[in-house]
Amino acid sequence: MGEIIRQRSWLTIIVSILLLSVLLYLIMLNGYKDNRIADAKVIFCEVILTPATERVCEVVTGSNSLLIKGNVLDPDIIYHGGEVLVDETGLIRYVGCSENRPEELDAIALGATKIECAEGVVSPGLINSHDHLNYNNYPLAETGKRYDHRNDWRSSLSPFPYNSSQEKVTWAEMRQTMVGTTSIVGSGNTFGFVRNLDSENEHWEIVNQTEIVSDTFPLESPEDYIQNDRECSLYSKKNRLNPYPGVYVPHVAEGVNEAAHNEFICLSKEIERNFAIVHGIALDAYDGKLIAERGASIIWSPRSNVALYGNTAPVKMLKNQGVLISLSTDWTPTGSMNLGRELLCADELNKKYFGNIFNDRELWLMVTYNPAVALQIDDKLGSLKPGLFGDIVIYDGRGKDNPYRAVIEANVKSTVLVLQRSLFSQGNSVYAGSIALYGDSEILKALPEHEIQAPRFGFSKPLCELISVCGVEKTICPVRETWWTILEGHTPLSMDDLYKKNQDSYPLFFCGEPIDEPTCTPFRSGEYTGIIANNDLDGDGILNINDNCKNIFNPIKLMDGNIQPDADNDGIGDACDRCPLDAGKMCNSFNPYTKEIINIFDG
Repeated sequence: MGEIIRQRSWLTIIVSILLLSVLLYLIMLNGYKDNRIADAKVIFCEVILTPATERVCEVVTGSNSLLIKGNVLDPDIIYHGGEVLVDETGLIRYVGCSENRPEELDAIALGATKIECAEGVVSPGLINSHDHLNYNNYPLAETGKRYDHRNDWRSSLSPFPYNSSQEKVTWAEMRQTMVGTTSIVGSGNTFGFVRNLDSENEHWEIVNQTEIVSDTFPLESPEDYIQNDRECSLYSKKNRLNPYPGVYVPHVAEGVNEAAHNEFICLSKEIERNFAIVHGIALDAYDGKLIAERGASIIWSPRSNVALYGNTAPVKMLKNQGVLISLSTDWTPTGSMNLGRELLCADELNKKYFGNIFNDRELWLMVTYNPAVALQIDDKLGSLKPGLFGDIVIYDGRGKDNPYRAVIEANVKSTVLVLQRSLFSQGNSVYAGSIALYGDSEILKALPEHEIQAPRFGFSKPLCELISVCGVEKTICPVRETWWTILEGHTPLSMDDLYKKNQDSYPLFFCGEPIDEPTCTPFRSGEYTGIIANNDLDGDGILNINDNCKNIFNPIKLMDGNIQPDADNDGIGDACDRCPLDAGKMCNSFNPYTKEIINIFDG
């Protein structure tokens, strides 16, 4: 009898434990959130007939308003067979299913030029949140050498001549446009093909009431080559306070040593929500928490980071802490020639080294909505919403695993059409509307003449030209994009002009992998190779048995001393710890968009 009672007691205990576990799990699900961005909701709108030809899209010419149909990427929803309605001024009026379109917009839609793309992916124009357009003429030949701080290579490697000529900058901007970039923080105050968000002299309609300021040297002058790893007072701009009421885009923590880290420390008191920090390689868990708390963001340039320093920003840790992350190309000498190549680099690192912390949608957000939020222009750009600019790109989505892959894997051939909302004015003449920058020739031919050519203002030269791209006939419009420079005393550029002036420049495009492209594989001689092996699953040079993040790349940086960082001493490295500063089961993170506190379960 006693044995039966003991058995029942044990059974009661086991059942109680199981029930308690289930209860705790349910509490965790309801009371604690995950800061991983969920996949988008999918809404099926209608079946769009596949063109009888091999084209991605068919066009029916109408008014200067546009009705674009395809697989539409809203920030939170994928509309299969959805539509985007853009009025004649280039503003988006409706996004969604045609059956739900407000009746008052039917008249605009009925007369609009219709672009129907059964397997086309319709995305907001891409935003490149950081580049140096005046240096994008040459690649850097791979030497195998990796640096500890930017002032190492700046003082010894200077093969990158500054060139602000109209021909060179237009060429660099065309590279970006051919994969769907319509806006850029170009660090050069240049005119040209894409909307230069940080240019005081840009001719485009004002995107933001606040200024966007790029700053390569926030604490030192370009002539300084110091590596200050201790005192903030040693910097030449030691008394500097953030003088910018707008958005500030500084290079910070570019390197892997303590001097690179100290740069962040000396700026940390100033960091606020208007900071969009470029690079951020030498950041620790405390830095990530501060960035998230202040509502600042990181602009990630993985290819350039890896090519120069053999490492990149701790993006998995930053993501866990709730930091908003955008993507940029940096420049051609050590970075990617366009955002398509940068997306592929980020995608590769994400899969091989960062445990797929980002889903495809999150990678897409890094070049659309995220930079718009970081640069405080999300009321104009970065998403397909009524009232926003009609910066729209159509990609060939045939054969892709999901619509986002059409953007992540985009190239000059698969980019079907690039549209941009533009404002031109001369005297009393004003034009506002969507213009085509680049795309399949058959589509551009079918668009209204005004749509393709924009106002001529007396200029008679053909404004768009045919160009053969990897066996496909495309149309690009350099003359239309530079006609207005007549006002500045310049001559509009044709493709022939651009080819002649850029014979020594890095090519406009490649049909396969770019020649002399900087590597995207982490490597530092004598430290790690980036090669995945059975005894080193993340390629960081630390054997699994000693690695506190076995599957997440976290080599020991010079700033770390001799150990992999583990700020809360819980045995899990900061790079892979969902709560890197809290050894308990739960901690606080932040929603990178709303900045609200999120409770995280460290499971």
